[in-house]
Amino acid sequence: MYIIATFCLLGLATAQTVTDITSCITKENNLRMECNFNPIETPSPTCKFTQGDKIVASTYEKQDPTYKNRANITMMDKVCEMSLTGLPDNPQEFKCTIKQTVESSKVATVDKKTTAKCSGISVLLQEGTGLFLVLMTLPLLLSELI
Repeated sequence: MYIIATFCLLGLATAQTVTDITSCITKENNLRMECNFNPIETPSPTCKFTQGDKIVASTYEKQDPTYKNRANITMMDKVCEMSLTGLPDNPQEFKCTIKQTVESSKVATVDKKTTAKCSGISVLLQEGTGLFLVLMTLPLLLSELI
């Protein structure tokens, strides 16, 4: 019985992981970071971005006064997105932490000089959106062939 319970708990602990962090600079010259993760069904995930011991933005903790009115966070199905204004020119290290039954985190370094600009293509590549676009344009493509 203990062995079965252990395997079940390990399955839950390993299923929820941060898979990737992407970042880009918006046309307004702000930082947008997306923390992609594999959620589990319950409880609802929470997310926070930190820089050292300072909370940049969080869905469940108060942010550091340094980032007040500069950073916000949005949770979607499998993505936690942070927007930050006033990114310095020198490289900055950010940590994304997703918490459900356990915590999972990933660190990324962002250099304003070398980080790619956000584009319409990056929006299309988000999970689900690309598939939706293909499904919506498929009838148009098929009508041209017939």
